Amino acid sequence: MGPSSRRRDPALIVYRVELAAGDHCLSAHCYCAMNSFFALAACVLLSFFPLPGTATPAPAGAGRMLQQLESESWIQQAEALHYLGEHRVELATDSVRSLLNNEKAHPWIRGQALVSLAQIKNGVDAGSFGTWVAHDQKSLRVAAARVLESHGGNSAQTWIEILLEDPDPLVRCQAAAALARRNGKAAWPVVGPLTSAPLPDLVRPASRALAFTGNDAALARLGTLLTNPELMRESLRGVSDIQNPSLIPLLLSLLPGLEETDLNYGAVLTSLQNQEWKEVITGLTTFIKSGDEKKVRTGARLMTVLTRSPELGRPLREALASARETKTIEAGLIALGSAAMIPDEHHEFFSANLEHQESSIRSLSIRCLAHCKDINHYEVLRDSLDDKDPEVVRAALSALKRQPAVNAPQGRLVAYLEAPLSSSEETVRSLAYEVLAHAGSEADFRPAMAALQDLLTGTDDILRSAAARALGSLAPEDQIGEVVSAQGYVAHWMVIGTFLNDKEHKAFHEVHEPEKEIDFDKSYKATYIWLLEGRSDKPIERDVTWGEGIVDSTEGKLFMSAQLPPPGSFAVGYAVADIHVDADREVKLDIDGDDAFRVWLNGEQISEKIAPYQHRKDCIVEDRNLTVKLVAGTNRFIVKSANVDYRWWVRLRLTDSNGIPIPFRKP
Repeated sequence: MGPSSRRRDPALIVYRVELAAGDHCLSAHCYCAMNSFFALAACVLLSFFPLPGTATPAPAGAGRMLQQLESESWIQQAEALHYLGEHRVELATDSVRSLLNNEKAHPWIRGQALVSLAQIKNGVDAGSFGTWVAHDQKSLRVAAARVLESHGGNSAQTWIEILLEDPDPLVRCQAAAALARRNGKAAWPVVGPLTSAPLPDLVRPASRALAFTGNDAALARLGTLLTNPELMRESLRGVSDIQNPSLIPLLLSLLPGLEETDLNYGAVLTSLQNQEWKEVITGLTTFIKSGDEKKVRTGARLMTVLTRSPELGRPLREALASARETKTIEAGLIALGSAAMIPDEHHEFFSANLEHQESSIRSLSIRCLAHCKDINHYEVLRDSLDDKDPEVVRAALSALKRQPAVNAPQGRLVAYLEAPLSSSEETVRSLAYEVLAHAGSEADFRPAMAALQDLLTGTDDILRSAAARALGSLAPEDQIGEVVSAQGYVAHWMVIGTFLNDKEHKAFHEVHEPEKEIDFDKSYKATYIWLLEGRSDKPIERDVTWGEGIVDSTEGKLFMSAQLPPPGSFAVGYAVADIHVDADREVKLDIDGDDAFRVWLNGEQISEKIAPYQHRKDCIVEDRNLTVKLVAGTNRFIVKSANVDYRWWVRLRLTDSNGIPIPFRKP
C-alpha cells in the first residue's frame, strides 16, 4: 500500500517506502517523529481528522500528482496513485489505466494502479477484471483481492473463490479478508484455517480477515497477533481503517504496555480514531472502571488527546479516588481540568488535592481550579498562598490573576497576600504585586503603601518598580505622587511652553524669558507651527503661562507633551521643582529624558545632554550618579527640555551614595 494521501506536515511525519526483491511487496510506513506523548497524539489527531464543520478540500495537488505519475521513481508513482485514488480524480483515469497496462512497470506499482483505478471509478470493469484475478504476477492478484473488499459487484464472490484457491498464501489471505468484509462471521470456516499461524508477511491481511469476521474465535486470534511484539505493527496496519466496536477493547488493552513514544502507541490511537465515537466512549468508560491503575492512567491520557467527553468525567474521577501513583493523578487532573470537561463538576476533587503530599499535584490542582467558574478562588486558594513550595504559591497567584476582582477581599487584600508579599522568592513577590494591582482597590492603598514602603526605598530596582506599579494601580489619583516621591523621584513641578524648536535644537540653545526670571504669575509670547504631511505652516504666536505639572506615572516621568498645549513636536519647554530637605547634604542625582535637557540646581547649571535625532523613535539621554549639594530648606531645580517629535519627557531621582532614596518634601 502506498503512502497515505492525507498529507502531513513534513516536520511531524516521516514517510518511508521500502521495496524488497522477489516475493516481498512494496509497503509504506508512516512514522510520527515526535518525542512526547502529547506531541505524538496531536500528530495523530491532526493528520487523520479535519476540524469539525470543514468541507473536504478539492484535490488541489491533482495536477502535480498527474505529473508525478510520469516519474521514473516508483516512490513518486506510488504516492501519486494513492492520492489520485483517494481523491477519485477522474481526470487521471487514462493515465492510471495506462500504468496498469504497462508490462514494463514494476508489478507492485501496477497493482497499486489497479487499486487506484477501482477507487476512481468506484467499481471494476467486469469484462476485464478477471484478467487480474488470473494474472501470473502475484502482486496483481493480491491487488485484485484488495479491490474485491469493496468492489466487484455480483461477480465479486466468484472472483474471491478463485483467489482463495490461489497457490500463493498471501493472495489467499487477502482474498479471505475480502470474503470476511462481505460475509462477516460466516467467513470463519475459510478465515480460521488461513490465519491459524500466519507468517510475518501475511499478518496484515490476516488481521484484516480476522477483524472483518469478528466472532469470538477471530477476535481472540487477532488479540494474539496484536500482543505479539514482532507482529503488532503489521497487525495494527491491517485493522487501522476497520470500524468494529469489538476491536475497541483489544486496542485499548494494548496501550498500558506501550511507551507513549512507541510508534505502535500512535498506531493504536489512529485505529481508535477510526471507530464510531460513541462506541469509543463506551469502551473507554469500561476500561477506566476496571480498577487497574495503569488503565486509569492510560484512559485519562486518552481523554486528553482523543476525546474530551464530559460523560467520561465522573467515571474517571471515581477511579482516581483509589489511585496512588503521582503520574496517574497528574494524568487525571489534566484530563478533568480541561474546559471541555466542565471542570466545575470536579472542583471538589481538585480542592481535595490541594493538600496532596506531592507539590506537583498541588500545583496542577490549582491550575485545574483556575478553569472553574462557580467558585471563589480567593477563598479556595487562601492556604495555598502559604505553601512551602514556591511553585505552588506561583500557581495560586497566577490563578488569582485570572479571576474577577470583585471576589477579592476588598480593603484586606494586603493582609490576604501577606505571605507571598514577604516571600524570599523574587518571582513570588512580583506575582503578588500583580495580584494586588489586578484585584486591589483604593481601600487597599494605605495598607499596601505601609507594607511595600521598604521596597520603594530599597536598592532593588526590579522589585521597586514592580511594587510601585502595584501601588500606582491602587492609589487615588491625587496620591500617586506619594508613590513617586517615595522612590526618590521629583514629583511636583511647574511647567511652561512651548517655544518653537527645530531638528537642530536651535531653540534649545536660545535663552527664553523663563530662563531670565522665574515668575509663576507671568505669561510670555511664544510661537509654534503645525507640521502636516506635504505642507509647512507658518509660525503662529500665542501666550504661554505657567501651570502645574503632574507626574501621573509611578516610574517618575514628567511627560511634557501631556502638560503643555499642543503641538509637542519641534518644541522647547521648562519645568521647575522646589524641594525641601531638613539639613545640608550631598546627594546623588540621576537625570534622563527624551530628547534633550539642561538642568540647573539653585541657579547653577549641573547637566546638559542632547540625543542624536531619530525620526519617530525614542531619543533618550541620561546623566547618572551626579554628585550635588542640597542646602537646608528649599532647593530649586530648573529643567529646560527639548523635543523634535515622538515622546517627550524628563525625570529626576535623588538618592544617597548607597542608592537609597533621600527624604524630601514639597515646601
